[in-house]
Amino acid sequence: MKKQFFKNRRAKYGGISLLLTVLLLVCVLLANTLVGTLASRYGWAVDLHSEQTFPVGEKSVALVKTALDAAGTADAPATVQIHFCDRPEKLEAGELISYLYATAKEFAAREGRIQLVYHDIFLDPESVAGYLTSTTIDPETGAETETEITLQTTSVIVTCGAYHRTYSAREFFQWESGNSSSPTAYAGEKKLAAAILRAAAPSSPVACLTNNHGEVYYDYEILYLLDDAGYRLDYIDLTQSVIPAECSLIVCFNPNNDLAQKNAISEISEKEILDEFLSVPGHALLVFLENRTPNLPNLDSYLAEWGIAPCYASGESANYRYMIRDEMGSLTSDGYTIAGKANTKGTAGELTSGISHEPIFSNASGFRVASGFLPAEDGSYQKDDRRASVVYTSGNNAVAFANGKAVDTTPVGLLGYSEQTLSGGVSRVAVVFSVNYATEQWMQPGAYGNADVLLRLTETMSGQANVGGLASVAFPSSVMHGLSRAQRLGWTLALTLTPAVIVAAVAVPVLLRRKHD
Repeated sequence: MKKQFFKNRRAKYGGISLLLTVLLLVCVLLANTLVGTLASRYGWAVDLHSEQTFPVGEKSVALVKTALDAAGTADAPATVQIHFCDRPEKLEAGELISYLYATAKEFAAREGRIQLVYHDIFLDPESVAGYLTSTTIDPETGAETETEITLQTTSVIVTCGAYHRTYSAREFFQWESGNSSSPTAYAGEKKLAAAILRAAAPSSPVACLTNNHGEVYYDYEILYLLDDAGYRLDYIDLTQSVIPAECSLIVCFNPNNDLAQKNAISEISEKEILDEFLSVPGHALLVFLENRTPNLPNLDSYLAEWGIAPCYASGESANYRYMIRDEMGSLTSDGYTIAGKANTKGTAGELTSGISHEPIFSNASGFRVASGFLPAEDGSYQKDDRRASVVYTSGNNAVAFANGKAVDTTPVGLLGYSEQTLSGGVSRVAVVFSVNYATEQWMQPGAYGNADVLLRLTETMSGQANVGGLASVAFPSSVMHGLSRAQRLGWTLALTLTPAVIVAAVAVPVLLRRKHD
């Protein structure tokens, strides 16, 4: 019977057709599985229903409740009002504002101390007469100032007591770098929670940004993140001004001039100023450097005292800062945009735990743990009362270049964190060895962990919970983030060759069989 079946031409080709169908179905299932895994890993997963929903999570409600509890008392509870500048029916029909309106309604429904207020700014402009100024961030200095504004129907005003601040609807979305026409994700839960936290605690801690070292900002995304983290912002020249008493964080972003030191002309030592500042529990220093940062021996030696020693290679006439390159692991063709590899042990593990996406370090330099810091059981390095941790490192295939030559093939640290034990608490220093790390290109897309890592760092440094960990919801997009050059090449080859291999595997035996028949 079996021989008769294979001698029957129709039965034979019917069986081959069935086999091809089964193989096709198996390929489709495998492709779905692979794409689903990649979508989850790299943030490609989107809700393709005609109407996306953005429920408010338990964490954001808990954050808001805690802030309102701290801001008020049983006899005089704190109340936050969210003012909209249009009627409810217009808000529900709006293109962007409708998303935010739905989120605000859910916050108000779940926390009775949040109230929604509606204004018609055209028919009743007097109702918003008290909100024609707003706290804004001056991007040139980082300082918060009161600025006159023009309200739009999509403006949102968050108030608590005498405090008020106006936001545009655009601020509650994420945008692709260089593209302001269509949002890539909705960040309304995170941003509105941050706005409510700020309103409930207007006397929040201050972050001072230094401005006396030739600091250069490629954009101002770091200022917006510090604002979301709950800091009021100010700028400071450490050689000219006294650090404000309410300042708990000093940020030195992309310095190009060294720390001042005592000499025959000046009695000012910025190292001594920083030492005094960091002798107070709860105070912290955050520094951003890159592979184009010039030699800064005073700053570098100060960071080494905290266990974070920037890497240099010695040349004939100068020392050259490391430039970290991973040709196949890079997200860009030049090899200088790499993903950080998380350390999961000890304090570093606490800082990276729950961060679902790798942070991206572009134009990165690197560091080693400084001499004299000895390994501890939890993966950190101890010297006297200071303990340093390597939070993120370069990959195994990364190579350090200096002065145009490959000088080191051993992974280096990309983000370092150090704590100093004090009576009554700890002070902290963190160094990110990439300035581009904190730019819009890598902070905005939800496919990268850059913003989440910085929010976790600032939360640890300030000791106050912030909106880190609140996810943005991606909109449908044709852009795929997070694939390295090697991964792109691998997937291109796989998608190109797999169909050909399957067809050949099935067709060749059939052709040979037909030839012999």
